[in-house]
Amino acid sequence: MYKIIRITFTLILGIVAIGLLQPVNSDWEIDSDGGISRGDAQDIVISLKSNPMSNPEMACLAVTFARSLSNNDLNPTNANVKLFVTLDGVTLADASVTRSRRFKCDTPWGEVSIRENLEKFIDGNHNNMVVCPLCWKSRYGEELPDYGVLPGAEGVDPKAIGKMMLDADKILDF
Repeated sequence: MYKIIRITFTLILGIVAIGLLQPVNSDWEIDSDGGISRGDAQDIVISLKSNPMSNPEMACLAVTFARSLSNNDLNPTNANVKLFVTLDGVTLADASVTRSRRFKCDTPWGEVSIRENLEKFIDGNHNNMVVCPLCWKSRYGEELPDYGVLPGAEGVDPKAIGKMMLDADKILDF
């Protein structure tokens, strides 16, 4: 009996030691380009729920993250990045809110207005920004957003939000 316990204990210690000494591989290896491993293109959703009027820094940060993670000169990743505005964040889709000159964003490209930052991110493709239809309707009624797409309106699939969220590799929340 003692011999069986000793052999079992030795076997367990051996398995634990081998398991603990294995190298841990993650996606933190440096690419030849000098950045962290990029791997395959990813679907990234950046969600903004804060009102840009009361928290402009959070709105600027969300748009700047979206812009810097999307495919551009600074980051040629081919990542599919969507900015998803919900709750009070839907006011970012209202041009009268982003028009205010008091909203300045510090970005890797220098200081820009939140409107300029948003327009550079959207870059003519309003599908890059998705507006929560329930949140928008409770604040703006039947009016259409100035920026982004509103699922369920103008031929946009009403189930687009579900597909976007389920297909996302990463969701960043602001």
